[in-house]
Amino acid sequence: MNTPDTPDGKNNGQDSHFHQPKLGETIDGFYLKDSLFEGIFNNIYRVTHPDHDQALIMKVPSLNIGVPPSAFSAFETEVRILSRLHGVYTPSVIARGDMATCPYIVLENIEFDDLGQAIKRSPVPAEELSKLMIPVCKAVHELHKHNVIHLDIKPGNIRNRENGHVVIIDFGSSHHTHIPDMYEHHLDEAPRTLDYVAPEQLLNIRHESRSDIYALGVIMYQLATGELPFGKANALTVKKRLYLPPTPPRYYNNNLPPWLQEIILTCLQRRPDNRFATAKQIAYSLAHPNTVKLTRQANRIKKPGFITIMRTWLNAKRDDYLKTAGLYPNTRTTRTPHILVALDLDHTSDDLKKALRTTLWRLANSDKHSFFTVLTVLEKNDLSGTEDFTDIVKNEHPTHVHLQIALRQWMQALNLPASRVNFQITEGNVSDEILGYAKHHMLDQIVIGARGSSTLRRFLGSVSCKVAAEAPCTVTVVRSHLDEHIQ
Repeated sequence: MNTPDTPDGKNNGQDSHFHQPKLGETIDGFYLKDSLFEGIFNNIYRVTHPDHDQALIMKVPSLNIGVPPSAFSAFETEVRILSRLHGVYTPSVIARGDMATCPYIVLENIEFDDLGQAIKRSPVPAEELSKLMIPVCKAVHELHKHNVIHLDIKPGNIRNRENGHVVIIDFGSSHHTHIPDMYEHHLDEAPRTLDYVAPEQLLNIRHESRSDIYALGVIMYQLATGELPFGKANALTVKKRLYLPPTPPRYYNNNLPPWLQEIILTCLQRRPDNRFATAKQIAYSLAHPNTVKLTRQANRIKKPGFITIMRTWLNAKRDDYLKTAGLYPNTRTTRTPHILVALDLDHTSDDLKKALRTTLWRLANSDKHSFFTVLTVLEKNDLSGTEDFTDIVKNEHPTHVHLQIALRQWMQALNLPASRVNFQITEGNVSDEILGYAKHHMLDQIVIGARGSSTLRRFLGSVSCKVAAEAPCTVTVVRSHLDEHIQ
């Protein structure tokens, strides 16, 4: 490390063996230009470097006397986790300081906060809420796939790059299942924002990935109502969520669609087992409201009454969160797979249709939490003389209706509830549409039929080859020689 330079040319560190960077210094080539944030746990500076053109920030742990020990633990946790994560959903790590002599971390500076701005003008329409939250849910799902539980998901920790990509920041409270937990012996000191804390976090449970699902529910509640589920939290009132149900969002916003209230209140369930298992499931439900199974909570418009409160309180007394079985986050994500079925009824033989259905039957029964999208891609020559495809996708043309009916009839033998199956009809190049859907919806598996005849193979056979070669997930190519059938 280069010697830190200050305006007077002296090292102003409090300890000759442990230097804390300060404004105006140059540390390892990074010039601390402006102070962006000064807090109890850390300080953040805007920095420049001759070898870097992008906007950068330097985060430095607060090492002053009287600072909680967890301040350095939070910093070390963030450095360890961010050093293991590489992708569009987390900030890029540019440099790190020596933890023993001059701790710091330099990151790309991500300033856009579309979600935070939307919160300020909430309530927002359901369509805008979905548009904002789907990429956030995908980002959280990606963290869980890499065994990271954030534990401080809130609008202030969600940014987006200029191109719109959502980025999650501030991993000082996070838990990584493959890294020793810095808060194992002083859990109550882990930094957290009380408004977004899940009930189990109040009991010092840090290995539950569905705590982040709860926080997503709080954010959606804010967007939908402009309020918090239990009001502004403090050290005393935060414990209400251990034994009280939240006020239904429709109490504040009666225009809220029942399907959206169902999603929000499912995220805010007191017990983790009753929430969505994965953030990707939330994204799927927001994108496909027709698949949301409505329960009694979907239409509630009144605050919980005395009987409801007492029932919830008694149930809470019988609960033992500490006995909740812990799963690695990436294990839970694989237990709720989203499977795409690419199906062209007009160009698929009866034998192949039967083989495809048998494959789906096996997948559906091997994992009761799996959910399916049946996708048909119409090319221009498949529109049977239709002049305007826009009418088809808007359900204004009989062709679309007939296709929907035919697809539903084909799936009917599986007896799957509507919440597990969605039907999509799009236009374009078949392989491009399948691959685009797979990437956008973070699919776990694609099921596609292999073409039997030589003519069809020349015309469509390359679709399965291209999908198998380029898909970001598992691809199962089904052949018609499978002779099993559903009884």
